[in-house]
Amino acid sequence: MSNQPKKAEIRVAIDTEFLAELENRLGMSKSTDVARAALTLLNWASKEAQDGRMILSSDDSGGSIHRLVMPELANIKSANHE
Repeated sequence: MSNQPKKAEIRVAIDTEFLAELENRLGMSKSTDVARAALTLLNWASKEAQDGRMILSSDDSGGSIHRLVMPELANIKSANHE
């Protein structure tokens, strides 16, 4: 019996120009690396939402604050509000 975690293969159709722009911006050459990074970020964001936290971005000086709004994250029940 192997101790290796089970792996799932995901297939999605993505606009080639969009994917190429992401790969270029992120300095990645493989679409699987982009997908892995995206899932890592979504995993973190979903845990933050579950903890009742907001995800914000700002400019370098801490101004011009924007909140990340995603219905998928809004649907997560907060562990703090159950």
